[in-house]
Amino acid sequence: MRTRGGVMREIIDLMDRAWEANRNGDAAFYDGFLTDDPVSVSPWGVVTDRDAILKGFAENRNPYTRTEQSDHRVITLGPGSVVHTSRVEIDMLVNGTDPQTMTVFATTALTRSADGAWRAALFQITPEPAH
Repeated sequence: MRTRGGVMREIIDLMDRAWEANRNGDAAFYDGFLTDDPVSVSPWGVVTDRDAILKGFAENRNPYTRTEQSDHRVITLGPGSVVHTSRVEIDMLVNGTDPQTMTVFATTALTRSADGAWRAALFQITPEPAH
């Protein structure tokens, strides 16, 4: 049995790997990380088509060059399900050439699959409000 702190560390480490895969356009990571019917919510819209989500990661049109997470929270919803939230500073190249920085609040709902791995059912990024 994992301790509360152990699950929190496991989820934070997993989310670090997810952001790294995002930076690298590693759709293969996301193929194993996503549930069969994930939902992606962002300022650019809602995507519920798993293949379209994976294609977006593979194409990596606006590559992230830096992702720095802080303010982690892991909320247990029930046996085998959690929500992870964090604040993420992102350096990106819009259209592959235009450097920009944005800060978002990221939320991921995860469920533990039969093989024991955590899978993302929903992920959302919301831009931090302007100060």
